[in-house]
Amino acid sequence: MKKTRFNFLFFLIIAGFFLVAFKAFLVQIADNKNYRLAYAKCVEPLIDIQGKRGYIYDCNNKTLALDIPSYQLFVDPKFYTEYNKTDDKNFFNYINSNFQLNIKNIIEQNKNTRYFNIGTIKPKDFEWVRANLPKGFGLIKNYSRFYPYANNVSQVVGFCGNSKHGLEGLEKEYDIFLSGQNIKQKVKITPYGNFEFLKKPLDGANLHLTINVDIQNYLHFLLKETLKERQAKMVIGIIAKPDGAIVALDSVPSYDNNKFYDYSYANIRNNSINYLFEPGSIFKIVTMSSALDSNTFTGNETLFCENGKWKFSGHVISDVEKNGDLPFDKVFAYSSNICSAKIALKENKEIFYKYLWAFGFGKKTGIDLPGEADGLVKDYVNLKPFDLATMAFGQGIGVSAIQIVRAYIAIANGGYLVNPYIVNYIEKDKKILYKHKETKKQILLPQTIEKVKQILKLVVEEGTGTNAKIQYYAIGGKTGTAQVASHKGGYSLNDYTGSFVGIFPIDNPQFVILVTVFDPKGVNYGGEVAAPVVAKLVSMLAAYYKIEGSGNVIR
Repeated sequence: MKKTRFNFLFFLIIAGFFLVAFKAFLVQIADNKNYRLAYAKCVEPLIDIQGKRGYIYDCNNKTLALDIPSYQLFVDPKFYTEYNKTDDKNFFNYINSNFQLNIKNIIEQNKNTRYFNIGTIKPKDFEWVRANLPKGFGLIKNYSRFYPYANNVSQVVGFCGNSKHGLEGLEKEYDIFLSGQNIKQKVKITPYGNFEFLKKPLDGANLHLTINVDIQNYLHFLLKETLKERQAKMVIGIIAKPDGAIVALDSVPSYDNNKFYDYSYANIRNNSINYLFEPGSIFKIVTMSSALDSNTFTGNETLFCENGKWKFSGHVISDVEKNGDLPFDKVFAYSSNICSAKIALKENKEIFYKYLWAFGFGKKTGIDLPGEADGLVKDYVNLKPFDLATMAFGQGIGVSAIQIVRAYIAIANGGYLVNPYIVNYIEKDKKILYKHKETKKQILLPQTIEKVKQILKLVVEEGTGTNAKIQYYAIGGKTGTAQVASHKGGYSLNDYTGSFVGIFPIDNPQFVILVTVFDPKGVNYGGEVAAPVVAKLVSMLAAYYKIEGSGNVIR
C-alpha cells in the first residue's frame, strides 16, 4: 500500500515536472508569438513621418527638383532590452563607427524609452542595414531634396532647408503646394520586432514651369563666360516670350542649391528680380513710346543734339557722339542723351510719368518668385526739370532687370502690359490644381508699336546695337550704358553698367532677351559687352525652335 502510494506520488511529481516543462516549451517556442504579440500591442512609439515633396519640371518635363529616398535608423530601447539576450556586435560596430555613438550605452541609459533616433544611413549602406536589423531597430523612409541642374537653375528653383520647407526661389513661393504632409503617428511593432506604419502621409503637388532647361543651360554658360571675359562684378540674363512666360532667367555668380549652405547671400539672392540699378539708355523705351503714343511727337521731327554737350539747369548733359541735327528715330538709334532729355522735357512730367507708371516701373511685376523689389522712382510732386531730363536716358531711377524685360514685352506683344510668370501649371495625381491665366492691359496704341519696332530695328541695323546682328534674321533692340552712382555722391568715373535688350524676330516677335553686365573692366558699352551675348542667344533660339529667317538679310 505504501509502495503504491509512493509510486503514485512519484508519478504526480514527474507528470508535474513534464507539464511545467511542456508549458515552458509552449511559452518559449510554440506560443512565443502570442506573448510577443501581446507585448507588441503595448509598444507604439510616436514618430514624425514626412510625405514626399512635389517635383519641379521644366516645360519639356525635365526634372529640376526631386526627392530622393533616405532612411532614418532608430531603436526602441525597451523592446530591444526585453527581446534580445545578446548584442549584435557587427551591427553595433557599424552604428558606433558611422554615427560616433556608443549604442550599447544609449540603450542601457534609455531602456524605458520607446524611441531613439540614431541618424540617417548612407545610401550605399541601405541593403546591408536592412538585412541585418536586430529586433527593436527600425528604418523610417524619408526624402532628401536633390537638384540635377544645380547652379544652372538655382536662381529660379531655390532650395529647401532641414525642415523640408522652401527657403528660396520656387521652393519657397510654392511651398504650400510642394510640401508633403507631415504627420505624427504611432508605429506598430510586429511580434517579430519589425515596424509597420499604420498611415501613409500625403505627397505634395508638382510644378510645371515655362523654363526650358536647354535654353537655361546655354544662358548660364554664356553669362559665366561673359563674367570671366569682362572681369565683371555680375551678369544678368533673361529670356521671355511676348505673353510673359519666362524661358530662362539667371544671374552669375550663382550657387549650387544642393550645397546652398556653402554660399553667401550675395550669390543666393535672385538679382534678376531684386537687384535695383540705373538702367541707362535701355530705359529710353519709355521716352520714345510716351512721346509717340501721346502725339507729342510724330516721329518725323529733327532734333539738335548740341554737338555732344548741353548745359541745362546748371548741369552738363553729354553724348558719346558729337552729333548736330538728328531725325527722331536716329536720336534713339545713336542713343543721344541730349535729345532724349529734350523729348521728355517737351512731353512734360505729367505725360512722362503717365507712361512710366503704365509700363509698371516703381512697383513689382508680380512674377511668381519671392523677394521681388518695387523699384525706385523719384517723387512726382517734387520732380525738378533736370530730374526729368536725366530720367529720359535712364539715370535717377532704380529698376530691376525683370521690370525692363516687362516693358519690352509690351512692345513685342503689340502694346499690352502683362505679368511675367514661371509656373505654367500645378498638378497632382494627373489633376490640374492651378493653371496660369494671362492678364493684360493695353498701354500703347498699335501705330505706336510699329514706329517703336522700326526704331529698335534701326538700332541694330546701323546704330549702337550692330553687334547684335546675325545673318538671315531681323533683330530689334536697345543698348544701354549707365554710370554707377558713387556712395560718396554723384557718379563713379570708373564703374559702368552695360546692357542690351533685344526683340527677336522684330517683325514677328517671339522672344525678348536681356543681358546686363555690371562693372565690366576695359570696354563697358552695352553695345560691346552685352549685344554680342544676345546675338549668340538669338542664334541658339533660332536653331532650337527652327525659326525661319526673314528675306531681309542683315549683313
